Amino acid sequence: MNSQVDIIFITNLPSFYKINLYNRIAKHKKIFVVFTHNKSVDRNDDFYKGNREFDYISLGNKSIILKILFIVNMLITTTYQQVIIGGWDQLLFWITAFISNVNKNGVVIESSIIESGTTGFKGFVKKLFLSRFTKAYVSGKSQANLCSALNFGGKLIFTNGVGVFNVRPQQKYRPAREVKNFIYVGRLSPEKNLLQLINKFNDLPELNLNIVGFGPQEMLLKSIAKQNIIFHGAIRNTELYKFYQQNEVFILPSISEPWGMVVEEALNCGLPVIVSDSVGCAEEIVNKSNGIVFKLTDPAGLKNAIIKILNINYYNSLRLNVSKMDFEKIAQEQVNCYLCMFS
Repeated sequence: MNSQVDIIFITNLPSFYKINLYNRIAKHKKIFVVFTHNKSVDRNDDFYKGNREFDYISLGNKSIILKILFIVNMLITTTYQQVIIGGWDQLLFWITAFISNVNKNGVVIESSIIESGTTGFKGFVKKLFLSRFTKAYVSGKSQANLCSALNFGGKLIFTNGVGVFNVRPQQKYRPAREVKNFIYVGRLSPEKNLLQLINKFNDLPELNLNIVGFGPQEMLLKSIAKQNIIFHGAIRNTELYKFYQQNEVFILPSISEPWGMVVEEALNCGLPVIVSDSVGCAEEIVNKSNGIVFKLTDPAGLKNAIIKILNINYYNSLRLNVSKMDFEKIAQEQVNCYLCMFS
């Protein structure tokens, strides 16, 4: 790597949305990215594909000792204005935080107050970690609330996103005649609350639910789903937009969801959304003009949201508003958050 850069990013995986974000930042500043791992078994292979228009290194195949030696040497021999660390769940992140000058340290907070502990030993450890930072890049309000609960005293920078998905030209408004096809995209795992989702659609046989993804609950979910619920398995990211566009509504009923980029993808494909109030982006991205946020504590919340959005006049008003969303502007605003320190 070059001995002088503007920003060093240290993050876990080269996900496509992080690659897109770094590519955009690299158009303005000289950056170097350290990926500490290569892949995760929880994702499709194409989740990690994308042209990297920035200097980087992947440490995924190296031993922990070699990883530590690289990080230490890089921080000692490189001149940089800021190092931005992607969380607190790795030893390399801790080593970076305590070697680098605290005034140059920034941390990306994607965990939310909903699913992240703030008390006891875990709370103490997180507070200790955050004491080494002067800036926290928070996705939204629930992440900012987590920082407040951990007594973070530095500057909060709201990014309103966790990366830049593959933005497509926004769908033109076309009024629908009926609302019948719903779609879920994501892991088939307990925190996604899919048992409740499937039970609701089992009671609504006149509606179709398309489920895209894979995970540990797949066999269980298939065993209880009726014929109006179709499982499509893993779909390549480059083809996913076609599935969104074949449906009228996107649903994400998660019990725990730090952000939920699939919500943004669905909106970008013209779909109004239904999300639970535990979805991280619910406060920043979803509002009364483009979707419905239901309360998980309300036993009838999800079903009432589904029934409400079936009203064709209401649905078309949401769809019209969705068509006016400017995701290129949203993406650039996220990039600007990482450039603001240079202005």
